[in-house]
Amino acid sequence: MTDDIFKSELIFLDQQLNSKAEVFDFIAEVSLKNQLTNNKQALISGFENREQEGSTGFEDGFAIPHARIAEVKQAAVFIIRLKNGVDWNSLDGKPTNVVIALLVPDGPSGDEHLSILSSIATKLLNEDFKSKMNLAKSKKQILELLRAKEDQSSAIKELQSENQNAKLKVVAITACITGIAHTYLAEEKLLQELPKHGYSIRVETQGSKGVGTPLKESEIKEADLVIFATDTNVDKSRFIGKKCYQTKVAKAMKDPLGTVKNAIDLGTIIEGKTNFQTKSSKDREGVMSHIMAGISYMIPVIVLGGICLAFSIGIAKAIWGPTAGTDGPNGEYKWGILNTMSLVGGAAFAMMIPILAGFIGNSISGRAAIAPAMVGAFLGNNPANFMPLPGMDVVATPAGFLGAIAAGLMAGYAVKWINTWRVPRTLQAAMPIFFIPIVVGLGIGLLFIYVIGGPIGWLMDQISKGFSQAYKSKLGVFAGLGLGMALGAMAGFDMGGPVNKIAFVTGSALITAGIYEPMGAVAAAIPVAPLGMGITTLVVPKFFDKDTKNLGIAAIIMGCIGISEGAIPFAIRDPKRAVVSNVLGSAVAGGIAGALMVTNAAAHGGPIVAILGAVPYGLQTLFFFIAIIAGVATTTLVYSSWLLYDAGKPGSVKEAHVERLYQLNQNCKSEINDLKEQIFIKKSVSKKQIREAKLSNQDFNKIKTATNSEIQEIQEKIKQTKNDYNLQKEKAKIAFNLIKKDEATFLKTKVSEVKEFFGKAGFEKKEKLKSLKDDLTKKEASANKLEVKNLKTEFLNQKQELDSDYKEQIKNYQINIHKKFVDQYKQIV
Repeated sequence: MTDDIFKSELIFLDQQLNSKAEVFDFIAEVSLKNQLTNNKQALISGFENREQEGSTGFEDGFAIPHARIAEVKQAAVFIIRLKNGVDWNSLDGKPTNVVIALLVPDGPSGDEHLSILSSIATKLLNEDFKSKMNLAKSKKQILELLRAKEDQSSAIKELQSENQNAKLKVVAITACITGIAHTYLAEEKLLQELPKHGYSIRVETQGSKGVGTPLKESEIKEADLVIFATDTNVDKSRFIGKKCYQTKVAKAMKDPLGTVKNAIDLGTIIEGKTNFQTKSSKDREGVMSHIMAGISYMIPVIVLGGICLAFSIGIAKAIWGPTAGTDGPNGEYKWGILNTMSLVGGAAFAMMIPILAGFIGNSISGRAAIAPAMVGAFLGNNPANFMPLPGMDVVATPAGFLGAIAAGLMAGYAVKWINTWRVPRTLQAAMPIFFIPIVVGLGIGLLFIYVIGGPIGWLMDQISKGFSQAYKSKLGVFAGLGLGMALGAMAGFDMGGPVNKIAFVTGSALITAGIYEPMGAVAAAIPVAPLGMGITTLVVPKFFDKDTKNLGIAAIIMGCIGISEGAIPFAIRDPKRAVVSNVLGSAVAGGIAGALMVTNAAAHGGPIVAILGAVPYGLQTLFFFIAIIAGVATTTLVYSSWLLYDAGKPGSVKEAHVERLYQLNQNCKSEINDLKEQIFIKKSVSKKQIREAKLSNQDFNKIKTATNSEIQEIQEKIKQTKNDYNLQKEKAKIAFNLIKKDEATFLKTKVSEVKEFFGKAGFEKKEKLKSLKDDLTKKEASANKLEVKNLKTEFLNQKQELDSDYKEQIKNYQINIHKKFVDQYKQIV
């Protein structure tokens, strides 16, 4: 920016303007007279629109309003000092006395907009500059102040001298309401200023172009301080356990060093747990982390839809019979409460799949990916949208949540790739609004309609025909067992997805042909996954946080009414263990029901169909419930045992070994990602150098050779990193196999001692609980109703504390008894 933009005729001292609107009107009037604009109202609207995005009022009585519009003919800066301060919704809530207003023409020449803002924001860091601006008596003094080079403020000098803060590692996230200007300006200021004063700084932007320069897990782990310079909500779950400080994006832009000082003094530790952690499945990177982000937005929708459908369907069938809908036997209760609840639940389930896809895409590349991902998943969840292959009448199976994951990943990575394109500045603003939604959304939609849907439908159609032919022939016990297990396994695989749907469609279609056994097997298998997942959260609660336990309760309710979608979050979060456990349990349930020829006349599943008579009352009802119980028991046993086995007992060598393998894996991934990033940077720099060499007719082969040589060295480092990882992993396995035998032998000698300790701890807990109950009974005898209520609340709190102390006591004992073996293992590895 040149000094020419500051002109004396645009400086106005001690103006009598009483509001923000009057200031804008004054600037617009002067601009029209000086031919800076040809449209007064457009300029006023430009200022007002910017204020709606977020106030331009800073602290200490200064504001920097700005308008970047096509109607501005020449860039200009107005300096207006007011007689009386006006309300500008400033950061510190104080009136504004000095207005520095920017007029910038739209287009390439308007790119100086950010540099002007940056320059003025830098000047406003200086307390001396602000004081002189308020006291200046002439326009000449104002111009000298604006054109003078910035001096460091006393606060900055003080920070420079604080050696204890040197080399402090800071990571930051910047995000403004619109994600256009302030997001990137704040990033620029932090990166410009902090390194000058001994700070290590990395900034992640969350703007209209998506997530820019995302923070790595290793950078977050090593950070001493996290700054959220955001005017919008951002996900803070990555920063649990770190010292964090929240401020406005304008504050970081205006005073980055002051922001750091405040962060050091006022920052607090973020406490809490990440969702669904187990000892062996910690924070995931890559694709799974994006899928998990989508799940977090999908869960409330599942709960809303599942509970509404469960209650409406359950009550409707209880009133009108197993084959009735929520609108009554003949549809006469279309606007009744049950059908209304069903409509709400159905709407939530229809939205669930697009929401999952949209926020997977958002996690990968920001807001621009939401629309194409949601549209693709919406199309994929309705088989009527798929073009059937030749010889097929219709496609009967949707893509379900598997299709949602595919749509989210495709949209996310497509947008991420598009964001790497070199686009002219004039087109950059249109990319996330027009180009990306239309091109990516249309592309994914066409893929589902013409490419994905038909083949999936054809394959599932062939499977359905096979099941139908098998059931139309004579079935024995073993054939019923085999077919029932196959249908059950399919029902438990993807909870409403294409595999699950083909089992359901087969059973439903054969009901119309008078063959009821397939639906009996499917109906027994449908509730196994949600019931099994829900009960596991009760059996081994230590592996699940509070939110996931609540989700487990909702899954149990849905399972009783035959809604399998309650298990979807578990299956996506922990796919290997949850899906295998669900398939095994569902296969057991379907197999038992199939072998015992259980029939079901309703195209629905779960215990409710037997309670309401769709499964004939009597022996078949007993068989049906035996099948469900056996299936749920299998899923719960397999899943809970698998979690316990993978995690190891608290304090055991197995637990330490699992933790060691996890850390080795994470370190290896982090190192390889860093090395790959180096390759990417070298390739980018090389391309630029080659392009410049070609333009100047210089030999670029040397550049190519040097770059290839450097990349080859990095690739060798990647190979060595992988080899080191494999060696360290093998060393850990050998150490574990050696020490676990000694640990097991030692524990056998301590069996009676362990039992004695557990018995003693349990007895002490019972005695303390008995004492609490006796104390409550005595106090209740002489208390009024309000006091009784308070006493019971206090008792429950004391009981909870007692349970917590007991669990902690048991855990510490287990850690101590294993300690010497864990120490041996750690010494070896």
